[in-house]
Amino acid sequence: MDIFETSHLRANIIAWIPIRKTDRVCYIGTDTDVIAQKLRQMSDYVTCSMEQTDQTSEEEYDYIIRLSDASWEMLKLDYAKLSEQGKLVLAAENAYGLKYLAGAKEIGSGEYFGGVEALADSVGTTREEIASSLRRAGFVWHKFYYPFPDHQFAMNIYSDEYLPKQGELIDQIGNFDAERMILFDETKAADALIARNQFQDFSNAYLVVAGKSVFGTFVNEKKEEISYVKFSNDRGASHNIRTYITRDSDGAFHLLKTADTPKAKPHIANLSKTAEKLQELYAGSRFLINSCKNSAEGAELAFLQGHTMEEELDHYLEQGEHQKASEKIMEVLEEIRLNKRCRDFQITEEFKRVFGEPDLPEGLNALEVSDIDLIMPNILVGADQSWNVIDYEWSFHFPVPVNFILYRSIRYYADTTAVRRALNPAGLYDRAGITERELTAYGAMEDAFQKYVLGGRIPMRQLYKEKGKPAYHITSVLHVVDDLERRRALQIYFDRGSGFCEEDVTTFHSKALDGTYHLEIPIEEDVMKLRIDPGSQACTVELERLTFAGSSECVLNFISNGHKLTGGMYLFDTDDPNILLEKLPRTNRVLLLDLRIDSMSLAAAEWIAPKIDTKYKLKKMLRK
Repeated sequence: MDIFETSHLRANIIAWIPIRKTDRVCYIGTDTDVIAQKLRQMSDYVTCSMEQTDQTSEEEYDYIIRLSDASWEMLKLDYAKLSEQGKLVLAAENAYGLKYLAGAKEIGSGEYFGGVEALADSVGTTREEIASSLRRAGFVWHKFYYPFPDHQFAMNIYSDEYLPKQGELIDQIGNFDAERMILFDETKAADALIARNQFQDFSNAYLVVAGKSVFGTFVNEKKEEISYVKFSNDRGASHNIRTYITRDSDGAFHLLKTADTPKAKPHIANLSKTAEKLQELYAGSRFLINSCKNSAEGAELAFLQGHTMEEELDHYLEQGEHQKASEKIMEVLEEIRLNKRCRDFQITEEFKRVFGEPDLPEGLNALEVSDIDLIMPNILVGADQSWNVIDYEWSFHFPVPVNFILYRSIRYYADTTAVRRALNPAGLYDRAGITERELTAYGAMEDAFQKYVLGGRIPMRQLYKEKGKPAYHITSVLHVVDDLERRRALQIYFDRGSGFCEEDVTTFHSKALDGTYHLEIPIEEDVMKLRIDPGSQACTVELERLTFAGSSECVLNFISNGHKLTGGMYLFDTDDPNILLEKLPRTNRVLLLDLRIDSMSLAAAEWIAPKIDTKYKLKKMLRK
């Protein structure tokens, strides 16, 4: 299965665009891929073309969708086929995208840093180059959007009006096309870029909308400009949703949640009912439940300002104030646990359908409506220090143990990163009154809940485990290189009349890391013999030159514990390979050494040696 051809997430890049049924759409791509299929759901008039718009046709289009090739020549052809009010939608790979700097291969060239180096096959570009190409092609306006993690599998669409906040850009590793390196922590780097207002320049990809006349960006039915879209559609069909943030003509932001599939409409419609129930349950507590009302488009929630409790806790950790972070977590948990409307927990059939039948102890408390996602990122701290619950999508209208809510709040903060684990999750569970038996039961409940959410669908994270390409962290690679370099290190021992010893040795490393050496080594006058150790494990040595300056011989006579293969190739079936030079010249004592070392396992070398050396057994006996 080619995930690039079959995954419905591929269509996210265009699914949010307000294309109407009557709009004429030209898609530059195959007429069978998931994007073409999605466009046909959105419009009754979709034409597909493999490389460019049909210049022989008189038809003009309201939308031209081009998800590759941002050259001005192609854009000029697109310009000619757009209606006067039409829009070009262009996706492009950023040559300086963060993931490419971090070690992902560039798509066009298939090479590391292909876009950075502007290789011939690279399709990477920059914002400035795209804008220049659009102007050159005749377009009079354009607007940039920033898909994340990229334009291939966009799960978030940002804009200049609504940019990501620190801590949002996670789950960036997902290379399905080729193996990659991980040169640095992309999440931390993204946070740094956001703090420095540099995110747009290093976005992994761009999505651009351009027009040939009056400026007009993407707006919803209320004529509010779409500033941000989040797709939560890597789930079962009945739970797939989108979250929109829009901006009206007065500059005010609005938040809307909609169903991504028809089957998810009941899930969205339930939010307003949930809001009412939670407002009743948490009345008088520190928690304020964000308002919600149903509309024709979906569920409208208030757009609130502030910082999340997660951000506040992270700030404490950055400052080294671990105790403050722990106490703040316990303060939140206590506010959840001490709800006056708690009752004895009783298991129901609805509970079993979502959470299975875990081994729960007696005497647990529960609320009649349970927001199990009352976690730190979903608590917005206002300027007045109010605690606003901004997302309660995963609320159930049946009892769930309150301790399970506490468990998830701890798990999805304190047990997510190495920095946060310094808070000691086990200690927090204990302080929250969660027993070992409960921990086991809640782990099983969480697994059952995740299966319920997925509804039989295989999520992208699981597909990556099964079909993703390897990702090599630089520290692991350097460890391997360091080990290889150590094993291939060439050592020269000097005998000054008392034999060879570890105190009188010089070590060389292959500069090219390929086991190749080209050395010129002055030998002091008191040195009587030389021993050359090509590495510290079984190996083959390709000897091109072993001589002294001024000598007519390319390779001097030597003694070794290796086996001659052919020409200058030798096999060493020992972890202590060595070459001995017993006769050194009195003058011109500059050793010239050109060779290549290729390491191999001792078992393999010992298996090969008898087959190429009839005197192998005798030599082995003499060595012993």
